[in-house]
Amino acid sequence: MKQPFHRKKYYALTLDPVHVGTGGYSLGRVDNTITREPGTNLPKIPGSSLNGVTRAYTAMAIQSENHTEIGPDFKIDYNKYRNWKYRRPRYQFVKDKDRIKIESGKAIVVTTNSKLQFKDEKDKATYYSCAGKGADDGEGHCGQPDCPVCVAFGFSKSDSSFQGLAQFFDGRILFFPVHSMVGPVWVTSPSVLESAGIKPSGNNQINDWSKFNDELSKTKDKKKEEYFHTTSSQVNDHLNLGWIYLPKKDIKIEEKDIPNSESWLGEGEDSISKNLTDLGISSRILERLVIVSDSLFPRIVNDNLEVRTSVAIDPATGAAEDGALFTYEAIPRATIIWFEVVYNKPEYFHIKVPATNGTDLIDKEIKHEKENGNGWTWIMDNVEKGLSLIEHLGIGGMGTRGMGRVRILNKENTEQ
Repeated sequence: MKQPFHRKKYYALTLDPVHVGTGGYSLGRVDNTITREPGTNLPKIPGSSLNGVTRAYTAMAIQSENHTEIGPDFKIDYNKYRNWKYRRPRYQFVKDKDRIKIESGKAIVVTTNSKLQFKDEKDKATYYSCAGKGADDGEGHCGQPDCPVCVAFGFSKSDSSFQGLAQFFDGRILFFPVHSMVGPVWVTSPSVLESAGIKPSGNNQINDWSKFNDELSKTKDKKKEEYFHTTSSQVNDHLNLGWIYLPKKDIKIEEKDIPNSESWLGEGEDSISKNLTDLGISSRILERLVIVSDSLFPRIVNDNLEVRTSVAIDPATGAAEDGALFTYEAIPRATIIWFEVVYNKPEYFHIKVPATNGTDLIDKEIKHEKENGNGWTWIMDNVEKGLSLIEHLGIGGMGTRGMGRVRILNKENTEQ
């Protein structure tokens, strides 16, 4: 059965600590806490945060590809101008019968005393922007059926709206770095592996990770005993994960040893299984993988988050201001995170645009450069332009304090 969408699972490596805050102060170990899943108490990157920064960066990338300037004759390449998606001036153009006059692909900007004229002389209303909410509460969104930003991420204008064809879901921790007596190791748990669709390769498939979890956490004589499992040759019979000291336990599946984690499989596009190294995860991380129980994993993660202390500086004295000391936490560098994006097929959707009379709305098919049935790849290509820039421009708060950069490991085009 053909699906009206394509689903892709992305894997990402945090290059810096990542702080996506809850938007306020709280009493506890730190003042500024990060977003967590309510059920597991594990930190996450909300899908709304991924969507928001990707939209802005996609608009930036597309505008950079279409850079053009007004010539001395006050003409501008109109096609490139229309593809300024991040910050496009609302120029007034010379018209011919209510249509913008185009000569050799260029439009003439109206001037008065050699000064460029805008549609609206109010300073805050002189730009279109398909990024963010759009200038003027969405009226800055172009809302055109060929716009790579508005089609992928949606728009909301006074006369029409569109949900967008790229649906982002929360970024969740897969492998979490912790210091130990043998150096850094990456910790995970059975339910985390199950949620991410991770499977041992070969014939040793785990159909029920909960049974694996039962072996890692036992209760004997009303006393709970915790263990860890690993296939790493670099880890001994006991291991400290931060302040927690655990014994190792070898676990078999139907009397067979679990394959080395370097050969494990993960889901990529449309749930197709690939080796984790083919999905971009380093073998140096996989060879140091440690599995603990579902009950212990959140404690290990939350006890080993990066915590920083900052203070506001009085510009007059150059010294710290009284009462301005605050602390904040972040997901640490070298964490592996996964998230999904669903790309809806454009042929199932239409966008309402103003008719030539300027009052009515008509349905328009979404325009793209791909062959029939492959329009979703146009959506994915544009989204991944934005995802690529997160590696350089970051996500979340504290971006000017060395935080936020995240590298997407399995983009379709690694050269982006």
